[in-house]
Amino acid sequence: MTEKSIVIVAPDQGLRRSLAFALEVEGYSTKAYDSLWKAEAAPTAFCTIVDDEILKSEAQAVQSLRDMRSRIILLTDGMSALQEHAGTIILTKPINGSDLLEIVNSMPAVAG
Repeated sequence: MTEKSIVIVAPDQGLRRSLAFALEVEGYSTKAYDSLWKAEAAPTAFCTIVDDEILKSEAQAVQSLRDMRSRIILLTDGMSALQEHAGTIILTKPINGSDLLEIVNSMPAVAG
């Protein structure tokens, strides 16, 4: 995948579409999934944006997130079981599109 490719994982279709639209307008390509296990098969991306609702619906989600090879932006309601760790950025919902873009745009390029 290209250095400007972002994976989005959210069970809510409206949220996936909204995030994809906001990122694609800024020149990022996106791949969106409704579950983490589907996203695990995706090639490594610049970063992965995950809605914390996944943590409530997938038993192994926390461990899967810790094992991911890309940087993670976790969209959370503040009550998430996953705390910030290396490679994870927590963004509290409701999110502002400009806040998300600021975080994504501030990430350094992946060294190839």
